[in-house]
Amino acid sequence: MRPFVLLALLFGSLIGNLPAETIRAVTRDLEPFSFEKDGRRVGFAAELWDNVARELKLDYEYATVATAKEMVNDVEAKKADVAIGALSITAERETRVDFSQPFYESGLQILVSKQAGGLGDTIWAMIKGLFTWQLMGGLAAALIIMFIISHLVWMYEHPVNEEMWPRSYLAGIGESFWWTLSIFLVGGADNKGPVGIGCRIVATIWMLASVIAVSLLTASLSATLTVNSLTGDINGPNDLIGKNVATIGGSTTETWLKKLGTKGGQQVDVKVFPDIPACLDALKSGKVKAVVFDEPVLKYYVKKLGPDDFALVGNLFERNNYGFALVQNSPLRKRINQVLLNFNETGLTDELKNKWFGNE
Repeated sequence: MRPFVLLALLFGSLIGNLPAETIRAVTRDLEPFSFEKDGRRVGFAAELWDNVARELKLDYEYATVATAKEMVNDVEAKKADVAIGALSITAERETRVDFSQPFYESGLQILVSKQAGGLGDTIWAMIKGLFTWQLMGGLAAALIIMFIISHLVWMYEHPVNEEMWPRSYLAGIGESFWWTLSIFLVGGADNKGPVGIGCRIVATIWMLASVIAVSLLTASLSATLTVNSLTGDINGPNDLIGKNVATIGGSTTETWLKKLGTKGGQQVDVKVFPDIPACLDALKSGKVKAVVFDEPVLKYYVKKLGPDDFALVGNLFERNNYGFALVQNSPLRKRINQVLLNFNETGLTDELKNKWFGNE
């Protein structure tokens, strides 16, 4: 039995002394997900991967490239085993590499300069804000209601007050519409008031409705003019068409902007830069009208570089998820997914999110 025991001990010693599996990782510098600070790589994705590697007892070494496209290319060509950072999971990329389960939900957002455009653009934005389909529809509905009220007023009033409301249809409706419009705009009409009971009931209802309608209209216009005076004429994806827009080269955002539908034969004039600080410099100097990129990255840089100079506008769109990219059919994928699920359950992922993004 002793030879077998000695052989087992020797084999165990050899296994124990084998070097840990070394993983080739590729990344790019993009705060706050993966970047160099004080000689070490930090960021949400980098630290999440560091915890995954520690859990799986993996050694790894980094190679750095400039774009997300290069990260995917390196993994596809098997120059790297895993790509780490703010890497969106897309259908096209999924045909070339495998992805871990998502570890961060994101989406695109638009960043504009609070001082962008000058007085001319601000005035034009305010005019555009006034002439919207919603406002035009509201005005059309108001005119129809005024026309109905004018008929009721004339119908009830002209038999008892022919001096102010003539029996002639055109003349009578003209006087009624003037009275209805005056009540709506200024709350009364000089030297003109109904005397019949039926007309006074209609007039009372119309006065109350006018007070409510004018209050709502004033609040809506104030909000619209305030927003447009701060953000100019860009408040959503469709407003980007025909304008110079900055983003990071080689990103899925660049691809999306170039595919954005045409409007009057125009397309988005996409200007690419190596990083977000360069995009913000172009925005601040007026070279571009907006910056479009992943929402968490834009929020991070606005807070860091210019909370008083820039503003995020509109809602999140083109939602996507980040994941680690792996060589197709990689044996690491299942193991990494198990660890990521465990981190979600134990709260480690949330701890890292709070560290880098605060309470979202």
